Amino acid sequence: MTTDDLIVPHRPEPLSSILLPVNDLQSFARVIPLVGALVRAMRGDARSVDLLHVVTGNFLAELMRRIDLASGETPSPAEMRALHQQHLDYTVLPLLDRSRDLLLRETGIGSPETLVRDGDPAKVINEISSRHNYSALIMNRRTAVRDSAKLIGSVVAGVMHRHTESTIYLVGDAAEPAAESLFARCLIAVDASPASMNGANEAASILSRVNEQVEQVYLVHVLDQSCYYDEDGESCMDLSLTGQQALEQAGNLLLERGVDGDKIKTVIHFGKPGTVLAEEVQSCDATLIFLGRRDRSRMAQVFLGSVCTDIIQNCRERTLVLTS
Repeated sequence: MTTDDLIVPHRPEPLSSILLPVNDLQSFARVIPLVGALVRAMRGDARSVDLLHVVTGNFLAELMRRIDLASGETPSPAEMRALHQQHLDYTVLPLLDRSRDLLLRETGIGSPETLVRDGDPAKVINEISSRHNYSALIMNRRTAVRDSAKLIGSVVAGVMHRHTESTIYLVGDAAEPAAESLFARCLIAVDASPASMNGANEAASILSRVNEQVEQVYLVHVLDQSCYYDEDGESCMDLSLTGQQALEQAGNLLLERGVDGDKIKTVIHFGKPGTVLAEEVQSCDATLIFLGRRDRSRMAQVFLGSVCTDIIQNCRERTLVLTS
């Protein structure tokens, strides 16, 4: 069995087509440096970069404040259509024009496809990315304010809780230092899941093109402490061997793609995966983190927790790459 056999089939090539949701200019400007770094790294293999804006009902707020809902008054269809068109003409289209300018200056891509849809942002983003088979979504958190940006209820959470084959690039709150490459120190969380191997493949596809910018690649496996309490499941010894095999497979994949072997370091820890990985991110000062993302319902997230959620919440300043 080769490492290619361990990657989920029928996935588009990493970063071959990119969808950029645009909510407002300030948040989009924070995404653009990452887009530029990835497009330059892929050296022409990023064949399309498209913009998507989702129109919500917020533009109706002023109208709804002026009418008496309690008495049964409702806006007329003509008023609704006029306000919608006004919102498109004076807010949405100028926003997309400015976003195209930012994209052009950063990447040289001057004619992206621009999509405008109405509805729930998370649902629309998921539908568009799945329908058009985008290889990557590049998004940022709702806000850069550390204390107020909880994952629950955000657009990012809504996208994550739906099944999508697109890799999610989640921009960190802290801008990368100009003197340091985004690819300097990459941490890849490794387990035996296909999602984890897809993360290693995504990393290999990028890092093999920017070997000169890479200082270290950390392959990190965490042996979950809960195995000691699972009487009916796999033994810790079996899980440890499985983890070591996964590390070997991920390392071989990186080497096969052309990543410098002297820069690859394997690490095994014991503990709660989300907590230990967050600590390792801080310890090695990772500039980019690759995580496998298992599809899981919101209710399961609440009761069982999520490694991705732990990392997103505790490593806000870092840029994350979430593969399914």
